[in-house]
Amino acid sequence: MSNVIRVILADDHPLVRAGLRTVLTGVAGIELVGEAVDGQAARRMVQELQPDVLLLDLRMPGPPAIETVAWLAEHCPQVKVLALTAYDDDAYVRGMVAAGVAGYVLKDEAPEAVVRAICTVMGGDTWFSRRVVDKLGRLEVNKDDVYLTRISLNEREATVLKLIAQGWNNVRIAAELCVAEATVRNYVTRIYTALGVHSRAEAIVWARENGYA
Repeated sequence: MSNVIRVILADDHPLVRAGLRTVLTGVAGIELVGEAVDGQAARRMVQELQPDVLLLDLRMPGPPAIETVAWLAEHCPQVKVLALTAYDDDAYVRGMVAAGVAGYVLKDEAPEAVVRAICTVMGGDTWFSRRVVDKLGRLEVNKDDVYLTRISLNEREATVLKLIAQGWNNVRIAAELCVAEATVRNYVTRIYTALGVHSRAEAIVWARENGYA
């Protein structure tokens, strides 16, 4: 089985595609298998080519990006979607996180951030740009829907939760704590269960709301 990560880039700006094409084609282990210029083409291309990752611009002609994410979740659930955008306002962040994107990358970051995001989500983690992590922490949360009673986390799990809230991925946490990445994944699973959440984004919101950041 090939270890090459197959990527489709969906963006209607030629200069953006050209820049990312140059970056991605220069990375060993990543193959850019297609480029789409609108949402409908992105859906069709994903179905035909079955990539590992879709880099999806949030403002393109065709169906709204959030609808494309929902459509892919139903028809191509194995494909990890990375939102690629210049916008980090609450509505975009909230909508895309709720839709189930694997990550949210801002276009004003260094191109290498896209490569790190792709590799991170393929490792089973999520990736959010630093400003987006901060935004998640400020989103309004319905207190009736959040588990606010005292939770039972041991010292190591509490440390991991704090690092998650700072936007660290599992690989970085494992290196910081000098443990295996699989151990960190076990901590994360137990944290999700204790908090009653189902994703890293929800854990970040919970941590910010409850003093773990």
